Amino acid sequence: MRRPELWRTTTFRLTLVYGAVFSAGVMALLGLIYASAAVFLTHQMDEIVIGQARALHGVSSAALPETVREVETQDVRNVNFYGLFTPSGVWIAGNVRALPRDVPPDGVPRELREKGFQPGARALAERLASGEILFVGFDAKTLAGLRAIILSSLIWSGALIIPLGLGLGAALSLGPLKRIGAVQQASLPILEGDLSARLPTSSRRDEIDMLAGIANGMMDEVERLLWAVKSVGDNVAHDLRTPLTRLRALLYRVHQEIDVSDAHRDMLDQALSETDALLARFRAIQRISEIDRRKRRAGFASVRLQALVEQIGDLYEPVAEEQGLGLVIEAGVAGNILADHELLFEALSNLVGNALKFTPRGGEVRLRLTARPEGPRIEISDNGPGVPENEREAVLQRFYRGQLEREVPGSGLGLSIVAAVARLHDFRLVLGDAAPGLKVTLDCWPVAMTH
Repeated sequence: MRRPELWRTTTFRLTLVYGAVFSAGVMALLGLIYASAAVFLTHQMDEIVIGQARALHGVSSAALPETVREVETQDVRNVNFYGLFTPSGVWIAGNVRALPRDVPPDGVPRELREKGFQPGARALAERLASGEILFVGFDAKTLAGLRAIILSSLIWSGALIIPLGLGLGAALSLGPLKRIGAVQQASLPILEGDLSARLPTSSRRDEIDMLAGIANGMMDEVERLLWAVKSVGDNVAHDLRTPLTRLRALLYRVHQEIDVSDAHRDMLDQALSETDALLARFRAIQRISEIDRRKRRAGFASVRLQALVEQIGDLYEPVAEEQGLGLVIEAGVAGNILADHELLFEALSNLVGNALKFTPRGGEVRLRLTARPEGPRIEISDNGPGVPENEREAVLQRFYRGQLEREVPGSGLGLSIVAAVARLHDFRLVLGDAAPGLKVTLDCWPVAMTH
């Protein structure tokens, strides 16, 4: 499975969003805990600093330096800081040798930001009655430790949550991706014209099943409407074949048994010709319907294309010679394929017959079989007028005749039969430019292999 496909899934994206929201919530919670703890500890340290300063207020000015040294030596944890300074700021006693500049002697506890102190240390300085300045600080390193704990928690939780979220998102996305892949594979036959195919559903009844159910319902209705439209033409062709056959029989009988003038005989010949053309069209319509109604693999067997191409060449070589055309057969070695021999023969006959019909005298028609990595390829090319690029899709439809074909007899159904055979076999039929003329390419391998 490719990573871009995983990243595009809604499940994976939602998992990432939920993971991001959860991570933000954890960070906000830890930040709130840190802020609340910082306020509480700051208040406690301020109380300690004020209490220590008040304890030194009752000491006389003469005994104060010695008292400061005694309390300093009693601090085994090294968290208390004292300093006694003259009114001008000269050091007298204590472990603080210089009065910090950000702590004015106003008796108000402040954060101590001097070098050598941890973040969160608190201190105050106040001027005594003797004019001396007393400095008292407390640095329990509590906030720094708490900050380190919270930062470590964030790092470890992020290291766990991010891979866990990505893994969970990938795991949750595998199921929908597999189902979407199954839907995609099931859609390929529909794209190739098999309206009986349907999208798979499961018992989960989730959004994928809902969409598949809607699509299947739409396909049911489309199939019904299309078969209704097709059945109109099929029924007309079926119902009119019998009266047309009778009409032709009557015309032929009149032509054979009644003595008529040459002018009337010409009219009868024309009527017979037009009747034959109508019957040919109806037979072609029914043939297309018959091909479209066949089961996908009914009647399929191993077909040797080299022999089939040579057979087509033997059949049409006298026709080409009679019309003054060259017919070149290049039956290269190609492997056998699973196909309907009769239908492939009919399709190739139509293609070669069309090429001979539209190629002017002295031209050439080429039937070529080659082996491609994907499978065999059949090409029929001529140097006739060709088909304009904007009509190459339309000429595969029933009854369509291009601008260059209007003066040539035909029903406009030959290429429709070829297209129906290609659809049945899941082969790709492409009309191209032979420069000059038309080149028809029939790739004899399933179109699904190229998707």
